[in-house]
Amino acid sequence: MKAGGCKESFVGWENCIREAEENKEDIVEKCFEATSALKKCMEAHADYYEPILRAEKKAEEQAIIELEKEKEEEGLSPQEDSKDLQKKSDG
Repeated sequence: MKAGGCKESFVGWENCIREAEENKEDIVEKCFEATSALKKCMEAHADYYEPILRAEKKAEEQAIIELEKEKEEEGLSPQEDSKDLQKKSDG
């Protein structure tokens, strides 16, 4: 990661993660901006980071499949769950 064009973004993200862990803070919340900056940089340098981006996309797709399986096992279709979430956010 540090050899590509996103070294600065990666180091910033890495420092944010380390600091959040040390202070027992929510990593997702604390490092949202650093993570977004790193992802944007990686997409801008996709020629170098393509294998990582591809692996990340595959993991994301797999997580969606697993989530849908869990919902089916609970007896909720993904559409029903989406509607329920929409109602909660609207009301």
